[in-house]
Amino acid sequence: ADPTSAKKLAVAFAVWRRADRDDPEAEKVSTSVQRRIGRCQAVEAYLWPRADHDWLAPLAADLPGQELALLEGFREVARRWHLAAALPIDQLILTLANELFREPAELALAHKLAILLRNTARAHPSYRLTELVEELAVIARNERRFLGFDREDTGFEPPTGEVTVTTMHKAKGLEWDRVYLISLNNYDFPSGLAHDTYISEDWFVRDRLNLQAEALAQLSFLAVPPEAAGSFDYREKAATYRARLDYVSERLRLLYVGITRAKEDLVVTWNTGRRGDRQPAVPFIALQQAWEEMHRADEEGETR
Repeated sequence: ADPTSAKKLAVAFAVWRRADRDDPEAEKVSTSVQRRIGRCQAVEAYLWPRADHDWLAPLAADLPGQELALLEGFREVARRWHLAAALPIDQLILTLANELFREPAELALAHKLAILLRNTARAHPSYRLTELVEELAVIARNERRFLGFDREDTGFEPPTGEVTVTTMHKAKGLEWDRVYLISLNNYDFPSGLAHDTYISEDWFVRDRLNLQAEALAQLSFLAVPPEAAGSFDYREKAATYRARLDYVSERLRLLYVGITRAKEDLVVTWNTGRRGDRQPAVPFIALQQAWEEMHRADEEGETR
């Protein structure tokens, strides 16, 4: 969408040669070439040179052979990409994908993306390449989530030697060799017991009512037709209790997601909170008891 931008052309080169990252020597050469392309003052003189307007020719004598070969090779590739810009958007995406990708999952995503952008182009006939590129940018910024563009669909391989910090919601579908679950107290993971506290029940509200749940219950009561009034009754705090149970179920399901993210090791901790009055969540106690029983059984088996 910006054929005269040297910086964007340099980024395209980096993507084209991304496999060089696995080889320190090759990466060094590619990085040097990328920087050189980024400093190009006239992209057209590099990609479409003339006898009197050739960016690469004056540099060729002083360039290392590997860099010159990369610059010449990428020029041919970039020319094909420029010519492909005249194709319909779906064909353009598939053409670029065949140049850049080898993995089946990547090619499958490119196919889905091609269909998506084709439909967008049909829905907006006035869109040109600039607007369609912005659609891709929206997806890349994760402002719009489409089936087939999340890590759950593309697969996820945890980076070696790095710690991934995420939420349980975002961890769905992902796995790690070791998982740490923190803050398993009776506030973050309540179980409906008397000593549990809830994020939706403020301490300064009378009887710790869940105001949102109570308000919705009152509105539902007011909306009941007169002929059906006897079948629905509003009782204060009943909606708060129902909301508690819904929240308990939701948090328990989320905890299950967190637990099942671990392939080998699971480390679970709890904390006392800012005021120091939090207690271990019931699921935490159950996990601890189960672990102790398994550990005890292993020790007894070794003794026998």
